[in-house]
Amino acid sequence: MLDPQSPELKVADYNSALQLTQALEARGDFQYKGIHKLVLIIGDWTEKFVANKILPSAEQLSRELTLDKERVNAYLREMSARQNPPVIKKICMVDYNPTGDSSDGRIASFLRLITVFARPSQTDAGSSHRYVDGVNQTSFSSIQRWVKEKRQFPGKEGFQKWIYDCIDNNKLSETYASSEIGNLFQDNFDVTPVLKQTTINIHLKPVLKKLVDSRILYFYRNENALSPGNRSVFYYNVQDEIIARLDAYKKYLNERIIPELQRIGVLGNFSEQDLQNTRAIAGQVLPFLSPAYGDQKTAVEELLSLIHFEEEEKEKKEKEEKKAKLSELLDYIKSANRLVDLNYLRFRGEPIEEEVKNLIVNHDMILSADFADKKGLYVFALHKDCINGAVETAKRVFAATGNDSEIRVLAKMNIRDMMESREASSQFEKLEYSSLFKYLPFITRFFRSLFGNNVVHRFEAEEIRARLASEQNKKILEARTKVAQEEKVKLAERRVKDREVAEATAKARAAAAVANSESNAPARSSGLSSEQEAEIKRNLSAVLDVIDHAWGQDELPDREYLLQALGGDMDENTLINFLKKNAKKEIHSFMVRNQEEQYSFPILISRRFLKKNGKALLDKAKRIVDEQKNAGMPEQEKFDFYISFEDFLNRTLPKI
Repeated sequence: MLDPQSPELKVADYNSALQLTQALEARGDFQYKGIHKLVLIIGDWTEKFVANKILPSAEQLSRELTLDKERVNAYLREMSARQNPPVIKKICMVDYNPTGDSSDGRIASFLRLITVFARPSQTDAGSSHRYVDGVNQTSFSSIQRWVKEKRQFPGKEGFQKWIYDCIDNNKLSETYASSEIGNLFQDNFDVTPVLKQTTINIHLKPVLKKLVDSRILYFYRNENALSPGNRSVFYYNVQDEIIARLDAYKKYLNERIIPELQRIGVLGNFSEQDLQNTRAIAGQVLPFLSPAYGDQKTAVEELLSLIHFEEEEKEKKEKEEKKAKLSELLDYIKSANRLVDLNYLRFRGEPIEEEVKNLIVNHDMILSADFADKKGLYVFALHKDCINGAVETAKRVFAATGNDSEIRVLAKMNIRDMMESREASSQFEKLEYSSLFKYLPFITRFFRSLFGNNVVHRFEAEEIRARLASEQNKKILEARTKVAQEEKVKLAERRVKDREVAEATAKARAAAAVANSESNAPARSSGLSSEQEAEIKRNLSAVLDVIDHAWGQDELPDREYLLQALGGDMDENTLINFLKKNAKKEIHSFMVRNQEEQYSFPILISRRFLKKNGKALLDKAKRIVDEQKNAGMPEQEKFDFYISFEDFLNRTLPKI
């Protein structure tokens, strides 16, 4: 928001302004004839601004003064730009033109800049804040109306081509909403860089902030951008357009950047599955993009900042799909009008996922229970509207086959508490008691059958229920343990298989690298082409950048660090051969004494880093070595590292 006390909003004292213009007009050369009246007219318009929100333009002032437009413009420049603080405040207002050409939807077809002027009164205490802020509100409303009513998206293909062209020409900032809106505020009265910056500070920035606060624009900061124009990023806050920009960046990455990095040998090949993980691919590519890549690097940075939109969109679609799937499955369970085993439930021919199964089990309208027998573990679901149907089905199955499993499951679901009437609950209880008869001791069953008294008493039923529940819990636990063990075996087999595939791929890459180095050997001996030399320089530059960055972050790079930073697409043998052949003079290394386990490989440091920071590193190493020597309880690992580092620097720095 605008600061009312900002120096850029200050104007000259009202009485002093009148005295100045009177003195100018009183000069004998008539150079400023009418300038005092001009100030009075602007003052009159300004006093009415609170009521009508209108300030005069140069054309309006020219008509009221009956002076030619050029002279009025000269007076206005004199009083708004050449006086400090200005006598009159120049204000930029974006006006909406509803009769604009609607065929293209462009901003310039409907919005235009009108320069208006204000002469704040004595009550404004020398500040034009009230008028600038009021006009900014008008500008905001005009731009908001254009975005909502008239703006047209050029379409995915046209938008992608525009993005490609701007990246190739290092003009990516021209695709931002802030650039399009900012072009509206190019005022002919701003004849110096200071005046242009003032317009940006008191008009463009506050209007952009209002648009962001109103969710018309989407804003974020890209502090890593090379160009200042790419650090404040404004997009039109339209989900489909942001996704279209994201898709354009992804295609540019896959079609332009990755093939180029693969051509120079810093990246390996990616599978289709790898390319689907945009975040991982972009994160792997970015370290190889030096400032020389310009807006290509910026586009990848923005891609990483926008990827959450794709992830959120994907997550949203997955939720919608799961919601639709859940609704369809619930409808099926309701239509079944009986118990449904979720293990055998299918959605369009495919088993349902565990997550969807959990959603069904936890749904408000579903009763669920686990059940186990000798064959396995089952998860039964029943719609609450289908309790009576499930009871009738269980009754028929028990009468026909003597199988009481469904009765046991229904009892476990406590359906008696949910039945519509006491009579229905009593009927289910009788069915359950009759199914429990076979669990009585043999002698009891024999004598009761002999006398036609096939009943189970309530106290017997409670005992049988408790015993069956205990046995059922034991079976469920055993079944779950068995399932977990089977999953563990499958996971182990899958990991072994993945490791074998990875090893086979690594061997194939190593063999290809060896073959490539052998095929290039004659070329090296006879002299490299300029293109090959350029590739080697780029590769070496990437390696040096990784090493220097590591030292800048107080990390100690070795060959394993390099392999990891380079993305794992260059195997160890290829990296070592490349360093031996091309980096002998550019990269130095040293071993840490007595610490073979901690520092298995030589620590790498570049020649250019030593030239820039060698003395400081040596001073640091000496200081730490002395501290450890004098310490009561020295850190052995730290001492061994810095004594080795000091020795290395003493031997190496004189040669650089």
